Amino acid sequence: MRAAHRWFALGVLVAAGATPLGFRSTAAAAASVQHRALNCEYSAVCTEVQDSAQVFGDTYVGHDEPSVLFYSNKPGSGNQMRYDLTLPKDPTASSPTTPGKSYQFQLNGAFWFGMALCDTQSYPEQISTCTPDSDTNILDPAISTAHAGTAFMEMQFYPPGWVKWPVFATAIGAGSCDPTKWCAAMNIDSLGLNPVTGAANNSACLSTVGEETVNFAFITLNGVSQAPANPVQSTLTTFTPDPTKDLFMGSGDRLQVGFRDTPNGVKVTINDRTSHQTGSMTASAANGFGQVNYNPTATSCTVTPYNFHPMYSTSSEQTRVIWAAHTYNVAFSDEIGH
Repeated sequence: MRAAHRWFALGVLVAAGATPLGFRSTAAAAASVQHRALNCEYSAVCTEVQDSAQVFGDTYVGHDEPSVLFYSNKPGSGNQMRYDLTLPKDPTASSPTTPGKSYQFQLNGAFWFGMALCDTQSYPEQISTCTPDSDTNILDPAISTAHAGTAFMEMQFYPPGWVKWPVFATAIGAGSCDPTKWCAAMNIDSLGLNPVTGAANNSACLSTVGEETVNFAFITLNGVSQAPANPVQSTLTTFTPDPTKDLFMGSGDRLQVGFRDTPNGVKVTINDRTSHQTGSMTASAANGFGQVNYNPTATSCTVTPYNFHPMYSTSSEQTRVIWAAHTYNVAFSDEIGH
């Protein structure tokens, strides 16, 4: 019997936990068609729950992520932005055990830029509509439960030198794409739970993709996902970095990271001003993004192709993902303690 559910606190990062249910152990030649999905019950890199014992039993899924939130009442401030940053540099590889010498992967699992998105198949499961890029979605859940379904996007950067992706095949925790290069991925978390009735999604979904589901795609050089991003159809290829397709970045590279909505979903573009390479990803049905259908009485787990759009026009304490404990919409976080 599953314990009663509570409101969730936010905290994500991408990487994976234990090998999820639904993985079929077949020949390596068939790796591209093997189903794989992030299983948040065993991973410390998914959205943190307020009461882990109530939701996951004895499994602890908590972590620390100090954050900076951006608030503005200017229309568009909640769905379009640009960041200029420099990737951290690592010390030399010589004498790595020298006291006081730390590499980026030892200090954090990743850092990310966040945004609230529409997802009509996600918590609170009360209405079937969501107007993109609109503050009409603001609703105090203490007054009414009829809030549009919400998801949270984290545009995550992974430092070099740690266990190589796909880390859920080998270790619990964060991972790296390369011994010396950074990479990045779009991670969109949704929650299949009705807080009014207490009903979670059907057992087929819970056993294959979990209650908290994740769309995942690396930032690629041509903007096309390596494999389906949605958790029902994702494969080993979805989580395996490919240096011929994905944007790899050097320590100390100067980046410009932009977010904007498009007819096909929110798009992130990374311009590496040091290497002069560009990568992008659009949260579109064409890239295999999709909603895990919320149907507690169904006997199978299904997905609907979906373009994920920003939920709000502005960014404030009110433009929140209501299944999270904090007021995250436009945000930056550094994942430090797992």
